[in-house]
Amino acid sequence: MSTDPTRLQVQVAADIHDRSVQGRATVPRVNHMHGPQTGMDADSTARPLTSDDVSELVPLLLAEVKQAFASSRWALINSGTERVKWLVYAGAALSHCCRLLAEMETAGRADQEMAVRLLGRAHLEAWVVCLYIRFGEYPALERLGQAELRHLIGLQQEADAIDAMLAADRKEARRRRKKVEKANVGIARWNAANPNEGAKPLHELPHVPQLKPVSLDLSEAIAGFGPLAAQELTVSEMVDTLTKWGPTRGFATESFRTLYFYYRLLSGLGTHASMTVLDQYVPTRPSDSFVRVRAAPSLGTAADQLRCTALYATAYAAGFVLGAHGCDTPVADRIEATLYPNPADRSAWSPGTRPVKGRPR
Repeated sequence: MSTDPTRLQVQVAADIHDRSVQGRATVPRVNHMHGPQTGMDADSTARPLTSDDVSELVPLLLAEVKQAFASSRWALINSGTERVKWLVYAGAALSHCCRLLAEMETAGRADQEMAVRLLGRAHLEAWVVCLYIRFGEYPALERLGQAELRHLIGLQQEADAIDAMLAADRKEARRRRKKVEKANVGIARWNAANPNEGAKPLHELPHVPQLKPVSLDLSEAIAGFGPLAAQELTVSEMVDTLTKWGPTRGFATESFRTLYFYYRLLSGLGTHASMTVLDQYVPTRPSDSFVRVRAAPSLGTAADQLRCTALYATAYAAGFVLGAHGCDTPVADRIEATLYPNPADRSAWSPGTRPVKGRPR
């Protein structure tokens, strides 16, 4: 008799959830979002997930999302309506979160700390965009379109400026080169006519830049946005908008502003080659007589926390996005219940806390 893969996924997720709520922690804490579980007393303590638990849950969640998008329910008629466009891009944003989560898991199992940090920051931004589209609906999609248009226009302007600079530099260098070549012809003639005199050195020829122009043409892509006006949209603005929408649109009761702090924190811990990161390659003490540069940084590890956070955040988004089109998400729901954050926990950062009445559909 065959086994229903979806039912098996839910059962595995349920088993991990059940293990997490039995007794106190006997393994190192790997996530900073852990708090009271659904149906538990506030004073009870659940066992946080281990790294192996996360590795077991990630493929289950990814499979659930993949199965949902492959189902007939998500075979959307290409009508071009605002609702279809909204659903498609909300789904695309969720798929992007899933891709980043999968690659974080691969990097984490390979002990690639820096890669996990880079992907963790990218996942956090992708997750913010996903919720922004899901709850902002088509107007939010238009704002993202405005930001993309601004980005494309900026790229075109930068490419054009580089091409103009290269052309001007080449023109000026060739002019100077011709002048020097003419002078060298005169020097060579003088040297030939005066063999008994000391030969005059020839001038060094100026360098003519050899860089190829960018030759970028984004006019068709820019025109595709029609009458839409270019406008910046920052992660900070989206985070503040989600904070405003959370209580009124029924998906969160806590501020999302702390997420922007962690987003910036991750920038300085891996994304950018900051002094904080570079210092990890030069671990010196005042008593050291010599300074050596290490081949690997002494960063410590945030990989397990980031993986667990990304798992919870992706499950959180999956329930909202897939639920918006009538899909049940038992695996995502179980993961969310297992990792449900407690914003009162001083060690916690909460990517939005579910309202008491539950998830809007």
